[in-house]
Amino acid sequence: MKILDVIRQSADLLGLDTERDLLSEAEESDETSLLENAKIAQLFNLLKFSIQELCANHLFYYVYQDFTTSNKKFSLTTLTNYLKTDAVYRGENKVKFRIFNRHLLLNEDGNYTIKYASYPSINSMFDDVDFVTSISIDVMVYGLCAYYCLANGMFEDFDSYYDKYISKANALKEMKIFDLPTRSWQ
Repeated sequence: MKILDVIRQSADLLGLDTERDLLSEAEESDETSLLENAKIAQLFNLLKFSIQELCANHLFYYVYQDFTTSNKKFSLTTLTNYLKTDAVYRGENKVKFRIFNRHLLLNEDGNYTIKYASYPSINSMFDDVDFVTSISIDVMVYGLCAYYCLANGMFEDFDSYYDKYISKANALKEMKIFDLPTRSWQ
């Protein structure tokens, strides 16, 4: 499934028939012209926001990254879509760390692995949603619908969609936390 499918399902729920039809007939080469439609562009940007919010507050999306320290510190700004540090490992063992001024501070230099919460990068409406294969598409659809309603002053509709979004996200949160494979960084 593609990001475009989530946006199309949301447009359908929101009664945005013109946008739903445009998205139904779209091919990857049409993305630039699709994003010229103000409502489609807004839906795409709000979906990116809602997925970031979902990963930051409800369903943590963990990434493992190898790194080597220099001067007993590592810059957290080099990590992709960094939200927070969960743990640091040296080999199989957890090590103590401190965070100061956007740097991870350790007791000695060496090779480490950091486990950190992140959110997926979404660059195209034609990206696969494989990064959330364990997340029901409904969670993303309801999140997008909620934030669309909020952005457009539809507060009663926002409440309804947001309640569904949060209840489905919390149900998934009880089931699973997501981990991604280790990436190297030197």
